[in-house]
Parts: sequence; C-alpha cells; structure tokens
Amino acid sequence: MKFGKQLALRKAVPQWSEHYIVSSALTRGWGCDPVLNTVLIESIGLQEVETGLTLLVVGSRWDVNEVAQYIKQQSIKLASSTYDPDLASKIVDEFRDLLSYELEKVDDRFHDVEADSEEELDDLNATWHNAMTEEEQKQWRNKLQGRINLIEELIEFTQANVTGFHKILKKFDKHFRQQSSGVPAKAVASGPTHDALMSTANSPPARSGSISFSVGNDSIKRTNSPPGMGSYQAQQPIHLAQRRYSMGPEGKDMWRMVMKFKFSTTEKDEMLLSRARELWRRHAPPAPSATLPINDMQDLSISESNIQTYSELDLNSVPYGRVTKIWITLIEDSLKPLQVPVLIARGVRPGPVVGMTSALHGNEVNGVRVIHRLFQTELDPEQLHGTVVAVPVANVQGFLASQRGFDGQDLNRLMPGKLDGSTPQQYAYALLDRIVRKFDYLIDLHTASKGRVNSLYVRANMLDPRTRRMATLQNPQIIVHNTSPDGSLRGSAMTIHDIPSITVEIGNPGVFQKRFVKSALLGVTNIMSNLGMIPEDHSVPEYEPVICDRSYWIFCQKGGILSVIPEVNTWVRKDEVIATIHSIFGQLLDEIRAPEDGIVVGKEVDPVASSGSRIVHLGVTRGEYAKKVEDGHL
Repeated sequence: MKFGKQLALRKAVPQWSEHYIVSSALTRGWGCDPVLNTVLIESIGLQEVETGLTLLVVGSRWDVNEVAQYIKQQSIKLASSTYDPDLASKIVDEFRDLLSYELEKVDDRFHDVEADSEEELDDLNATWHNAMTEEEQKQWRNKLQGRINLIEELIEFTQANVTGFHKILKKFDKHFRQQSSGVPAKAVASGPTHDALMSTANSPPARSGSISFSVGNDSIKRTNSPPGMGSYQAQQPIHLAQRRYSMGPEGKDMWRMVMKFKFSTTEKDEMLLSRARELWRRHAPPAPSATLPINDMQDLSISESNIQTYSELDLNSVPYGRVTKIWITLIEDSLKPLQVPVLIARGVRPGPVVGMTSALHGNEVNGVRVIHRLFQTELDPEQLHGTVVAVPVANVQGFLASQRGFDGQDLNRLMPGKLDGSTPQQYAYALLDRIVRKFDYLIDLHTASKGRVNSLYVRANMLDPRTRRMATLQNPQIIVHNTSPDGSLRGSAMTIHDIPSITVEIGNPGVFQKRFVKSALLGVTNIMSNLGMIPEDHSVPEYEPVICDRSYWIFCQKGGILSVIPEVNTWVRKDEVIATIHSIFGQLLDEIRAPEDGIVVGKEVDPVASSGSRIVHLGVTRGEYAKKVEDGHL
C-alpha cells in the first residue's frame, strides 16, 4: 500500500493537512523523462524482460509487454535525438529544491505550534491561582487539555513527516543509485534496441545500441556497436546520479539535509507534552473531602458471594478510591434474572468515565482477559482521575453456551434494542440504557468469529477526531475506517448518546492470546493516559499501524474444500491467488484472486466452504475517508 495514500489519511485533521509533506511533488518527475527512463530500463537487463517478469520501473508496475513496447518507442527516439549532457544533475537539483521547500514548510508549522505551546503553557502556569472560581478553573483546565491535544497532534505530525522524508529519500536512492563515497563513478551498460526485444532468444538482433554514462563529467552519450553483436550484454549495471551530494562545506548528503531542520531532531515537542501533563497533574480537580458518601455499596466485601445486585449503574453511589464489584440486572425471565458482572474503579479525583465491554459475542473472550489484567495490575484507584467501568461479559447467555449470539440473534446488530421488543431486543436495550449510556468513552472488545482468525485491529470513525485519536492510541496492527453499521453497540453509543466509541478486535475466538492481550492492554492504558486519568505517559509502539479507509470481505462463488493462502496482517497484490477451492475428490475447482492491493485483516480457517462463505477480510487504501462505510461488518 503506497505511503502517499497512508500519508493522505493522516491529513484528515483540517488544521494540519496543508502542512504535511506532499510526497507526489517530490516524486512526480522521476518517471517523466523518456531518455532517463530508457537508461533505467536498459540498466535492468534484457534477461528479465525475456523471462516475462513484471518489472518495477521508476515507481510504476509495468507488464513485460508494456516494457518491451516502451523500450521500442524510446530506442527509436534514442537513435535520432541528442539530449542534455546535464540531465541527471538537473533532476537531482530539482529534487533538492523541492525537498528544501517541503522541509521548510513542515519545519515552519512545527516552529509555530511549538512557540505557541510554550507561550500558552507559560501563561497557564502564571494565571493559575487557588482563588479562581469553579467556572474559571474549568475553563483553565479545558484550555490546558486543548493544548495537550494539540501537542500530541504535533508529535504525530512530526513522526509522520520524518517517516515520509525517510521513505522518499530511500526511494530516490533506489532509483538513482545515490553513492556517498565521494569517488567519481563510471558505469557503462549496453542496451537492446526494439529489434533485440522483439526477436527470439536464439535470433541475433539486427543491431545493438549502447549507452555510456560518466558521472565524473556528468555526460551521457550514445554510440552504436558493430552489427551482429548478438544478445544483450551488460558490462556493469548503470548507476544514475552516482555522485556525492554536497550540502555545504561538510559535504552532507540529503538525509543530513533533513536532519538540519529542527522538527526532525529536537525533543522539544516531547518536553512540552511532559510539561503540560505535569501542569495538569499539579492542578487537577481536588480530591473529595474525607467525608465520603456512606451507602450500602461502600460496605461490599471482596468475597464473590457478597457481591450485590442493582438495577442500573449509579456511579454517584460508588465509593471513591477502590474497586467495586456488582451485578446489574438487565432482564427477568421465568426462573431468575439475567445479570451482567460489572467492575468499577472510581478514582479519588474527578475525571472522565471510560467504559469497556467484552464478550458481546459470547465466544469472543480475549477482551475478558484484557479487563482482568487492567484491574489486577494497572489500576490504582487512589491515584486514578475519573472512573473505569468494565463489563467483562456483556452477553451472559452466549458466554455460558460458548456461542456468538443471544437466542440465535446477534446483539451487535440489535442496538439500541426495544423496551417492549423480543427478549434479545429488551436485553440490548437494557445494556445500553442501564450501563453504557453512563460512559464518557467506550472501548468495545471483540475477536474474530468461530472459524475465522483476526489481526489486532481497530474499527473507528476516522473522521471524528475523538475516535481517530483513540484508535491511534490503542496500539493496533491495523486501523479500519468504519462509521459502524446500524444496530451496533458502537454506532448506537455514538449516534444516540454522543459517546466516542471504538471497536477493538483482539485476535481469535475461544482462546486467550497473550501477545494480543498485552498489546490491547497497552492501548487501553494509552487512552487513559491521554485523558489524564493515570500519571504514566502513553507508550508509542515500535510499528506504525496500517490505516485502511475501507475494508470488505471476499466470498466464495463455489462450495468445496477451502484453503486460504496469505496470513493475517500480510499484504496481497491485485490478481494474486489468495485461496483455492477443491472438490471432495481433490480436483481444483476455483482459484480466488485479490481484486486489488490490500492487507489481510482477517480470514476464514474453516476448510468446509459453501457458496457465499467468507474467504478474506481485505483492508484497502484509496486515499480518502468516506462519510459512511461499514462493508467489513457484512
């Protein structure tokens, strides 16, 4: 998936979009010059063309026939034209100018935000005083929170652009064979004419041309070899622009040119973020007085047998500075009520309410372990700002039967449910109304369905800055832009109650996967850190998540024995075979090919397939976010 498209998706925040690197501006000229392309193509070698390989030429994927036809046309031009002896040098100089412009643009934005942030933090620090009214303190904290968010966006902006410059220079170096030895280089390559390309391997070409390129004097010249020389022979692969790029008296190369700009080397943005968070912690809302509300829930024992039952979540009656366990009744049946377990960690200081739900599909259990580990090892209610509420099992009936649904229906397609509907509809209504609507943020934990496997990925509305930030912090392998389908818990929480919500898909069903649980747990604590609930700074993963602006399932056209070839979180190319279907007697019935380039988000592992069975969940990038997209849920 092209980095340019990934970069385009990171420009969705309007106030940042015009300041990002424009990768197309830096690469647009690489494939436009016919003579340069001829030299590059001839440097690859006739053997690859004759064997029918697909060639990567100046950033474009060419078919062998297209390459042959292109060389034919350019060879005709080559035989009758002369060209600028400083061609390669001009291309490098133009690239350097464009690179300088893009670097200055990014650095200017970095400097502006950095300077504004430092000034505002100084101002906030100077204006705080304990005599401020409650409303003034609220405004002060809102201003500081806004600045923290802006600095975090600056860090993301900086990292994305540094990665972008690195990739573009790597690509430039790949195509132009940049050398930093400082030693003048010479390269000579013999090249075929179109007659050589169109002839069979055993037939000698009518004539053979050669191109010599000397970097020492920046000259390119064409000569004719004697006729009847036979097939193509390369004395040495040609190296264009094989020169030392002097960026000043020290002779710095282009990457050193990037490193001269402040945004690429300074840690000032990280220091500003640390300072802003320290300011927040110092002037966070005060802890409540020692006289805490006395109520029945405060006397709960940690003994499982003493856990009390309530009809809805009432956070005002939950004690501060401790973890509370309760049951909440959702519906009544003829024998006993259906209740869900709820864990509540209420901090000693005010803050947001982050809610987590797991096992809404009863056999998807990785989220249960994430919640357990969060409450057992990560949360200290005496240091917590705000409240964490977790429902380890949201679908009790499905969980007990180790099944996805509730009475055969998918709860994640019945939201917001109905007060007077069927049993599953009433259950869905009560879950949303009695528990979820009390949240300020929702993280809904899932896994793949039975018979399938998933990567660690997040579904989120990337057009909403709140959920886009949550998705990035969640530490996934893949992020899929998805506005949520009708009937989902995430969609109902956002559209009905305006609760920022994301769905986290944590690997495979019916099994605990330690690696995915650990990564998902890190993501949850990142979100809490970002919201100022815990003192720890959020952790940056070692890899950048792949962002897909849409995803969809590929389905079988025939039934049979299905074998899916690519693994999850791997790339596939258009027309690559991704699955085969055999008959029960072993005969190959069908080969399924990728309709376009993409990444495997999830896949089917059940070998018994019918017409319409799922094959691969493919994530793709086309460069922009649609206002409504929900294909991956089908």
